[in-house]
Amino acid sequence: MPWKEVTIKSDKKEFQAMQRGNEVHFPNVMKESPQLVIDGKSQKVQSWAIDDRDDVVNVMLADAGTKEKSDDKPTEGPV
Repeated sequence: MPWKEVTIKSDKKEFQAMQRGNEVHFPNVMKESPQLVIDGKSQKVQSWAIDDRDDVVNVMLADAGTKEKSDDKPTEGPV
């Protein structure tokens, strides 16, 4: 999956970030937040880590809506 450029909005500020799947990387220009607005869509943050070497933030977004529900039935035939 390739990286794509996205826009993050926070406290009336707007800045560019890079996103690949649930990973988001952007400059360390805002305080830690439980949610980010990425390209106009609010998304929950699962983890937030600051990389002091490059002064960037690495965020993993919560994976909403992709959990499968179990029906408690075996996937294989009779044993």
